[in-house]
Amino acid sequence: MEIQQLRAFLSVAQTKNFTKSAELMFISQSTVTMRIKALEQALGKRLFERDNRQVLLTPAGKEFLDYARRIIDLVEEGSRKVNVEETYEDSLVVGSLHSLWNYLLFPIMKEFQGKHPRTALRFITGHSWDIVQQILDGVIDFGIVLIPPTLSEIEVLPFKKEEIRLVSNIHSGFTEEIDLTNINDLPYIHMDWGPNYSRWFEENIGKHTFSLMVDHASLYVQYLQSGDYIGLLPSVIADTFIQRGELKSLSFRSKTKPPIIQSYIIYPKRKLDLIKKLLEHMLQA
Repeated sequence: MEIQQLRAFLSVAQTKNFTKSAELMFISQSTVTMRIKALEQALGKRLFERDNRQVLLTPAGKEFLDYARRIIDLVEEGSRKVNVEETYEDSLVVGSLHSLWNYLLFPIMKEFQGKHPRTALRFITGHSWDIVQQILDGVIDFGIVLIPPTLSEIEVLPFKKEEIRLVSNIHSGFTEEIDLTNINDLPYIHMDWGPNYSRWFEENIGKHTFSLMVDHASLYVQYLQSGDYIGLLPSVIADTFIQRGELKSLSFRSKTKPPIIQSYIIYPKRKLDLIKKLLEHMLQA
């Protein structure tokens, strides 16, 4: 099994087309075909079903896909770190959720970089489980997540606690306290802020399919800023826009107290010496 075979496999899995993959990789179609066949022989399984119309992953191909991605990520990260060491004293890969990068981590990391200019930083965005998996794979050195793992090889430390705010940019109405049990009657946009939030939401409001649901914090804020919707935000995000006058905090009530959104620092225990400076900086932030 060779790296170029894996790259060809990933390309065909994405494009579902041998010719297109050959163009993207700047090689001939016959070379792509040869690499896929060699990989299938090495694994003893067919990875693609081919006909004149389409190329689809077999069950074995689907099973192998995630492993191939992780192998390539690990090889590329290893190569990057070796090259970085020629210029910098340390190299760290930090992973977290998009929402935390935008509204919590950016100033903290910017300050750390100013204090430690000889440390090369690479930032990765993903869901909590993506960050955990890449820590296990050795790609990410330090993570900040909302769902903490329960794995013996990963250290977990509580980081920041955030309250929930109901906010909007709608200029009329909402002068009285809002009862969230009547949320279906409101121009509400939904986003999930983690397991504790989901449990609270279901207990107080129930299971619903809303007219508009997103999973990207920046997009969620843009909709709220548009003046057409109300929504629930962690205070680390909401307070920034409230202070700017771009969103307004609304009074609300629910059956039970809204949860605290807890974020966590996670890192592989074996890398404590490597991440110690960053860890100290984060805990002081």
